[in-house]
Amino acid sequence: MVTGRNWAPVAQERLFNWEKALALPIVECREELVPASLVPDKLLVHPIYFLNGIEGALPECYVRRGVLTLLLEAVGRLPPGFRLVLLDGWRPAPLQTALFNKYREELREAMPFKNDDELGSLAARFIASPSSNPERPSPHLTGGAVDITIADDKGFCLYMGSDFDETTDRSGTDYYEKRASSGGAMAGKTLEALDNRRMLFAVMTGAGFTNFPDEWWHFDYGNQNWAFMKGDKTAFYGSVEPCFRWKRDNLKR
Repeated sequence: MVTGRNWAPVAQERLFNWEKALALPIVECREELVPASLVPDKLLVHPIYFLNGIEGALPECYVRRGVLTLLLEAVGRLPPGFRLVLLDGWRPAPLQTALFNKYREELREAMPFKNDDELGSLAARFIASPSSNPERPSPHLTGGAVDITIADDKGFCLYMGSDFDETTDRSGTDYYEKRASSGGAMAGKTLEALDNRRMLFAVMTGAGFTNFPDEWWHFDYGNQNWAFMKGDKTAFYGSVEPCFRWKRDNLKR
């Protein structure tokens, strides 16, 4: 489905660099995590890892309060008939570890000649390495990273040219921009993917998020990724956990 609107081309503010991003200091603002599913008329929540039975996943998508505010602003930038679909937000550490290990083992099967360090580096392109270092948290552990797409008024997700979590070059946000600028054929589904990615990028960055360039679906706010892409000197979202009143660890025995 092509939206029929002339969206601006995807243009990143700068090239992303993991080491420089993770070197930025965090001045934690102590903003709480909130559930994102309480505004279903505006934001569709589809906790994809829980629905796929991935270890450690939760049946809710939690984000920082400020992130939810910006998501609703992004929804307001969409043309009539479209809604954002939140696939993932804050991740528990066991889920981040499970995703990383699962992908690393897929790479090991495909490239048995690679050693563990090489496989870890390759896996980290699409899934951040699990980190217990509070100064270098994985983006999703901060509650400031979201995985997101767009659905039409019939409930179908728009065609983006690659699947969510597809670990190929096609997942790069500007993949179709490069194809268009190099003279590649842009018609039918290819043009549809270009237009839909532009729309997602425009509404999310217009609301204040930054995009992780290797993944059209991944956007950040407040964390180190966001601070690096914005050229800020500090982040204000570090590692965080939701406060569950009846969580087993909180009960007095």
